[in-house]
Amino acid sequence: MTMKRFFLMVFTCLTVISCFAIVTVNTVFSQEVKKAKVLHFTRSQGFEHAPAKLLGDGTTISGNALKKYLAAQNIELVETQDGRLFDGDISQYDAFTFYTSGNLEEENGSKNDVAHAISAEGLRKLMETVRSGKGFVGIHSATDTHCKQKNEAGIDLYTAFVGARFVSHGPQQVAAAFVTQPIQIAWVKALPDGKDIVHEEWYAMKQYNKDLHVVLVQQTEGMKGDPYNRPPYPSTWIRKENNGRVAYATYGHDNKFWESESNLKKYGDLIEWSIGRYELDTTPNLDIVTPNAEQLPPPKPKN
Repeated sequence: MTMKRFFLMVFTCLTVISCFAIVTVNTVFSQEVKKAKVLHFTRSQGFEHAPAKLLGDGTTISGNALKKYLAAQNIELVETQDGRLFDGDISQYDAFTFYTSGNLEEENGSKNDVAHAISAEGLRKLMETVRSGKGFVGIHSATDTHCKQKNEAGIDLYTAFVGARFVSHGPQQVAAAFVTQPIQIAWVKALPDGKDIVHEEWYAMKQYNKDLHVVLVQQTEGMKGDPYNRPPYPSTWIRKENNGRVAYATYGHDNKFWESESNLKKYGDLIEWSIGRYELDTTPNLDIVTPNAEQLPPPKPKN
């Protein structure tokens, strides 16, 4: 073999290897940044939170903030308060975020002419779509949301779907949510001393699904207000819904929350997990990390 032929063979091999490496890197990169589409639903039938209130241009504070944040993650966000949309083709969406309140199926109580209830068929379609492999992320009052339909245990279908039901809340205050082990989510890993100490309207809940993987636990000791006179309980969690992924976090009560990119990352990470961009362990741990989660405050004595 001549020296010229040898170098030609080496050059050819290196070219092939380089091309393969470029294709491989590009393939991985394209998989990581594959464009996704999320539907942000903010219709209130109960109390209407400011970040979910419709603005003059048809958007909301929470929707605008998430839209800007998610755009950098190659995720398009579309928002609506019209529940009739769920009667149509919703397969185009990779995930759904709910900042809602009240009865999803009750038309009366909508806060404007644009907002409309979800039909029983639309709610069924939402759940079936998520179960097929889509994502769902509940925001703050998403647990102060319910529906008319019940399961065999007497719990409404939506509560069983999102993971728990709102009971009440005390005054807004600085309190701590403690991280469970192992720490998996990026923003949770960044928390100092394994706890998130922030000012928030902390929801107290009940009817927790047994299949929850609790991410953050509400530390009730020292909190002000009767709703917190109870053992620690879940405040952020993830769970599987057949092939779908469901998450919920208690954060986001006021407009100020949505001004912080670190706060937006809390929901951004959950949304990215829900659309399958990374894996998390969803092994149920409710009974391990919050064994007395269903123990509610004792009733007040009658005068």
